[in-house]
Amino acid sequence: MIEVESKAKVYNPVAFRLAAKALGQFMGVQNKVDDYYTLEKPGKFPKKSLRIRKKLGHYEINFKHSLGYRNGVHAKKETEFIVKDISDFLSVIDEFGFRRWLRKEKKTELYRIEKNFHIELNNVRGLGWFVEVEYLTDESHIEYAQRKVEEIIKKLGISKSQIVKSGYTKLLWDKRH
Repeated sequence: MIEVESKAKVYNPVAFRLAAKALGQFMGVQNKVDDYYTLEKPGKFPKKSLRIRKKLGHYEINFKHSLGYRNGVHAKKETEFIVKDISDFLSVIDEFGFRRWLRKEKKTELYRIEKNFHIELNNVRGLGWFVEVEYLTDESHIEYAQRKVEEIIKKLGISKSQIVKSGYTKLLWDKRH
């Protein structure tokens, strides 16, 4: 699966919420706690890491590989699978030398535009409010998804100065170091 997304800083979440409701159907609120693990040495921001997210009855293991960035929109190949017994999985990655380097917590309000296309209003602990416009697609439709994301960004009234190129992990890392 390819994740095509744009992220922007939100200064007025109440006004933004109204704009998101006009474009998508409110699907609910989710609390997401993510732990990130890497093989890289401590002391600098890792180039590669795994994300482990606890869900109801299982854990999602996720790895993203950047495919490109254009006009404020990222395209990333996303590999994800489910693990039921996290203790066994953590034992395995520990044997390989992985170590936890960061925890990210966010509260997400989800608005569905259409299947595989949504808006998230995120309050990230330690960083504040952000919006993500995300389209999940395959490799043959990346350009189409980029155009659709750009259209929604414009409809939401998000300016180029609000666009954030870095991921939350990099923003959290920079804030702490």
